Amino acid sequence: MGSMNNFMSKFGGQGEDSAPPDSTLLSTGAPNALGAFMDKFTTLTESYWFYNHTEELRYDTEAHAYFRVDPELGNLIELHGVTNVLKIIDRSAALVPWGAKMVIEKLLRLVPLATTKGEFDSLMLAPLTLEDFTKIAMEAKTAPRDKLEVAGNIGHIAHKCLEDSIQYAIDHTKGIVRELHNIPTDEKAKACAEAGLAWMQAHNVRWIKTEQKIYSREFGYAGTMDGKALVDSCDDPSCCTEHFKDSLSIVDWKSSNDLHVEYILQAAGAYCHAEIEEYGEDIKNCFILRLGKNESEAGKFVPWRVPAAEFPRAFQGFLLCLQLVTLLGEVKTWISTQSKELREAKKKQKSEQKEINKMKAKVEREAEKAQKKLDRAVERERIKADAKANREAIKNAKKTNTSGNAGEDPSLAAENVGRPEPVNAIPGEAKDTKDAPMAPKVVAEVATQSGYEEAPIERKPFVIPEEG
Repeated sequence: MGSMNNFMSKFGGQGEDSAPPDSTLLSTGAPNALGAFMDKFTTLTESYWFYNHTEELRYDTEAHAYFRVDPELGNLIELHGVTNVLKIIDRSAALVPWGAKMVIEKLLRLVPLATTKGEFDSLMLAPLTLEDFTKIAMEAKTAPRDKLEVAGNIGHIAHKCLEDSIQYAIDHTKGIVRELHNIPTDEKAKACAEAGLAWMQAHNVRWIKTEQKIYSREFGYAGTMDGKALVDSCDDPSCCTEHFKDSLSIVDWKSSNDLHVEYILQAAGAYCHAEIEEYGEDIKNCFILRLGKNESEAGKFVPWRVPAAEFPRAFQGFLLCLQLVTLLGEVKTWISTQSKELREAKKKQKSEQKEINKMKAKVEREAEKAQKKLDRAVERERIKADAKANREAIKNAKKTNTSGNAGEDPSLAAENVGRPEPVNAIPGEAKDTKDAPMAPKVVAEVATQSGYEEAPIERKPFVIPEEG
């Protein structure tokens, strides 16, 4: 713990030496090193408090997500973001043709052209290989994204200028914006901000809040509204169809090319309900303002005023989107859980099959080993039986020789069992070979196979006796 404190102390907070006795990094109420480290490197913003300082929210600037801080455990509970909820509304019917138009325009800007000489000069496509054309087409494919990034940058810059100007007015001029502050150098962003100033001056706007976080504890969503102000009607009947003064209103700036229905659900629905839910205020109007962002629209605006009578319907539309997003999230979670369980089941099944195969191989090896052992035992018994049979045969042969022909070689009797009697092989010898002695070589072989040794045979030359 000491080494951790030493490391964390480099980022502020209490180090090892400053920690009170018997304390840990997170047990004291004083600022701690780990907290200082997290504050330095986390993407979460500072705390936002609601409902008389009883509900704490944090915002992740990278993930663009809101989190509620659990008052008991201190863990973060993700909330639904208003703009993310409204992305469920399909805008492809308008965006697809627009995207196709952007691609074609960029493609025409990129393809090389050549001028033909003749009676009338004209432009034609320059010679181009398929490979080069493919590269140009792939580059043109990014046109919608490039356009959105540029438009987003213009809107962000203009929005920042308006925010700074409104905050200055709240701090110094009782909420009345008399001039713009931090005017953008980009002409389109500047025109956009000037359009916002023109609307504020025409409606005698007195700002109460700007860039205000909102939170609905009842429905679990959060967001950031552009501002809340007191607004008067203007003299233009195309803008204000009825007269009102000091109308407490929610205001939301838009720098898009069109006014979309989800803007009403966002501002008149979600934002107004959250403010009424928390503060019980009597909000009369909601203004959604599309600001001009090019030279022809500089200083102009297209307003949508949504009266309080339309708030319930706008909020009902937002709730339907919220319910659909929640339902889709639950279904995705269910699918993810099922997929995980399926993967785990397959993994378990594979592991079990592997164990089964391993045990099967082990059993087969044991069976093979036992079979070999059994085969060796059988072979030994066969050899013993053969040897015993041989000994019995010799023994029987000896008995037969003793009882039948005392002068006959016992081994000869064993060898000749079952053999046919030979025909006279040597001229002059008797045909009856029953009592004829066995050849010495045969006697020796029988003796060797029978397990005993025959006494050496003395061989003498045959001598023909002389007559007389």
